[in-house]
Amino acid sequence: MKSTLKLLWLGSAGLAALLGATAVQAEPPGIYYSWRAVNTDVTACLNQAGEALESQNLATVQADETSIAGRSEDSTAVFVCLANPGSTTVMVIVASADDEQALALREALKEAF
Repeated sequence: MKSTLKLLWLGSAGLAALLGATAVQAEPPGIYYSWRAVNTDVTACLNQAGEALESQNLATVQADETSIAGRSEDSTAVFVCLANPGSTTVMVIVASADDEQALALREALKEAF
């Protein structure tokens, strides 16, 4: 009875700590980004971003008025297009468990954009 009460008293954080000693924990993904100003409007920026995602075989998973995201088996990428006076800022963000792959994908997306 005492051990059950002690385990309940530990709560979910304590239980997670106890289980964490035996469970393998995944590393968080590496995230890399880049941005620049472009002489286009947000709609054209998003169209170019969609084409860049497709060029790297990333399936579109989300799109809205200012962003478009794509995913493969091991990477996720997001383009954000924001209107500024006289230009549009485009930002690309890439996340992957493989840092080298994430950096290479970011560079490929920048080139394709």
